[in-house]
Amino acid sequence: MKTLKIFTLFTFVLFITACSDDPQISSCDTEFDQVGMFTNLADNLIIPAYTDLKVKVDVLESKVSDFQSNTNQSTLDNLRAAWFDAYLAWQVASPYEFGPGADEFLRESLNNFPLNTVVVDEKIQNSDYDFTSPDAPDYDFTSPDAYDKGFPALDYLLYGIAANDTEIINKYTTTSTPTSYSLYLDNVIIDIKSRVDNTFNAWTEGTYKTDFITNTGTAAGSSLSLIVNSFNQSYEYIKRERLGVPSGILTLGFTNPTKVEAYFSGRSLELAVKSLESSRDLYLGKTGLSLDDYLETIGTPKRDTTLNAVIQEQFIAAINSVSSLQGKLSDIVESDAQSVVDVYYEVTKQLVNIKTDMPSVLCVSITYVDNPTDTD
Repeated sequence: MKTLKIFTLFTFVLFITACSDDPQISSCDTEFDQVGMFTNLADNLIIPAYTDLKVKVDVLESKVSDFQSNTNQSTLDNLRAAWFDAYLAWQVASPYEFGPGADEFLRESLNNFPLNTVVVDEKIQNSDYDFTSPDAPDYDFTSPDAYDKGFPALDYLLYGIAANDTEIINKYTTTSTPTSYSLYLDNVIIDIKSRVDNTFNAWTEGTYKTDFITNTGTAAGSSLSLIVNSFNQSYEYIKRERLGVPSGILTLGFTNPTKVEAYFSGRSLELAVKSLESSRDLYLGKTGLSLDDYLETIGTPKRDTTLNAVIQEQFIAAINSVSSLQGKLSDIVESDAQSVVDVYYEVTKQLVNIKTDMPSVLCVSITYVDNPTDTD
């Protein structure tokens, strides 16, 4: 908490400095086309991301149905492929978990990991398929609803409930457990689909898109504030949950290989790279206006170049660093934890750029609460 207080004071000082009356640095009054930026983000990034996620979840639902109707190796393989496609699509949509996404608790419900397999097994045994409560945001699993659903639950149900594929298939077909695993699988999909559909519909059929585009300014609750905060929170999730916790850097050097994302399938690194690329896409706005253009308009210098250039360079460095890890992240953590720690530090370098420098010059406050276990 002491670290957080010092950081908050430091951010406040930077905020006041950036928003001073000096006409050379009055970035609060910069004439930037916020409506144009919000329109680009909504039309070319956010809605396409949720559209693709919806499509992939619909396919996933159909593959679950195929698997339930004809349970064999082929339908299991097809289901696994559809699960991973949808999981990748979630990585693209995850930086936009505000507004309708926040209303549906998307991150807490779709991708809280590590999965609590003890809770999942107990719920399967007790035929408990209630996923109405969002997962508890802690690591002690004290909540009966903690970490029991979403894509991590599917990772376990499709890869981890038995030692091999034959035994996994038997879990869904043997007469001793004819419905428990199948019903749990069904209800996980139902919960995912309901939340994704509701978010997609709110962006495409309701008034939220218009509200988002016209919600200009820099105050808390403005669209700029929502973007900057969600962007940072998503990036910190990459740094902390995907790399920091497993590597042991946040747990006094004690590694946690089972706490990687997608532990049972072993596809953690692919998801991490996709998530970093999605954060970079948000920052760049693809071919339209976004945060990079905003910083260029302000003209913020950093070192011997600009803050925008530094952020773009660090995104390249972070993506290349994670991509350099080969194999299963859980295995790397066990055999060479220092290499994961090194990647963690490379990814962490971006935070001073996007969480301290960028919000200060945009006159936006960081409003989400830091994880108290985070030390940087």
